Amino acid sequence: MRPKSSRYVARVRPNAWEVVSLIARQSRQALQIYGANAVRRFGLSTQMPLISIYYTSGSSRSLFIGKAEVRLVHAAPMVMQQAGTEVGMAISALFYLGKDGSTPECIAAIKKVLRPEDLTTLMACKMPKWMRMALELT
Repeated sequence: MRPKSSRYVARVRPNAWEVVSLIARQSRQALQIYGANAVRRFGLSTQMPLISIYYTSGSSRSLFIGKAEVRLVHAAPMVMQQAGTEVGMAISALFYLGKDGSTPECIAAIKKVLRPEDLTTLMACKMPKWMRMALELT
């Protein structure tokens, strides 16, 4: 990790996503945003996780960037579909919310953020029956 220079501070560390995505690219693994963070990005939650967590197609592990812990959690291929895209983030958020948490309001908020072509891609993905029904009803 090389610190970046900043105009205001002498040296700034790169953010966790940059470092973890570099590690994932080098080991040829897919990387996906964790469900809780995806839910927050869609505006469905204000909770901010203390530890950065990302889904990976590789093995689960923890690493430290400075003093900050970053966790990579192995996820099933169904969760890793369209990894690194808005569609992948929507899939991650829906799996995190689960069957009971995927209310019509939550589905509407997710659909509002996605472009029409992203919605088409999302509906073409492999998903559980409850998730498909929730997406089709709203």
